[in-house]
Amino acid sequence: MNYVYYYMFKILVAGGTGLIGSNLITKLKQKNYNVVLLSTQKNKADNHSIFYWQPAKNELPMVALDGVNICINLCGEGIFDKPFSELRKQQLVESRVVPTNVLFEAFKLRNEPLLHYIGGTATGFYSNICEDKMAEDYTNGEGFISELVVDWEKSIQQFKEIAPLVSVMRTGIVLSEKGGFLKQLATPIRYFAGAVPGNGQQIISWIHIDDWSQMLIHLLEKKIAGTFNAVASHPVKLETLTREIAHILHRPLLLPNIPVVALKLIFGERYKLLLTSQNISNDKIKQTGFKFDFELSKMALQNLLTK
Repeated sequence: MNYVYYYMFKILVAGGTGLIGSNLITKLKQKNYNVVLLSTQKNKADNHSIFYWQPAKNELPMVALDGVNICINLCGEGIFDKPFSELRKQQLVESRVVPTNVLFEAFKLRNEPLLHYIGGTATGFYSNICEDKMAEDYTNGEGFISELVVDWEKSIQQFKEIAPLVSVMRTGIVLSEKGGFLKQLATPIRYFAGAVPGNGQQIISWIHIDDWSQMLIHLLEKKIAGTFNAVASHPVKLETLTREIAHILHRPLLLPNIPVVALKLIFGERYKLLLTSQNISNDKIKQTGFKFDFELSKMALQNLLTK
């Protein structure tokens, strides 16, 4: 490892207060990186390590970029948080593309070079139902989510004009004990109300949250550019994942599977996300020497649910 590279640089993280960002920042600080944050919450700003910005108004304090060599952008409102109205779809796109554009224009104005830009996107880039094993060069899918990710990644590619290294992490289902997909699945199971959405045969390409953060740090420290799927090596069927959770929590699965018609009524257009079946390859990142700590869903769930 190049220890000079490892310690001397300053990292700016946008969108660092979410589930994934919080985990990443903890790990970066554990490794003594100099990290500064951009936050849209004014009360959190101290104008030293946290700076207030309003990307929707194209407002970014240039002082936040002083001395920054590496930019990590994790901005984006939660896809599943609210129903898919046309306004909501626009918000989902703009919450990703607009901050990326604002960052690009700001860094372009600086006299200092930006060495590495890392952007998090999503495996929603691919077809939401596909039997093929999908590597990074696979064709993008159709529909709103795929189109969103295509636009998102186009905005990231601008950074090739100003940074020698640009990396994209297409993230699958992130498993964390603190929220997100796993909490939504595990909470009803804890209270004896767990059920599998659809027929349960959907293939889930997942990643342990710690492996996700370590993968980003790997790209950073090894100076690796390119697009990489952030998923574990062994995708798992949703029914299998649900039963593994129930086993670890010592709970029975008493309710029948939730039929598709009920999912449509409850979630509207978002029901398609619950039926997504993607077998996604991580061969490309492993070929760079990255090793996952959690390759099997049982291992990941045991680690997260017994903390």
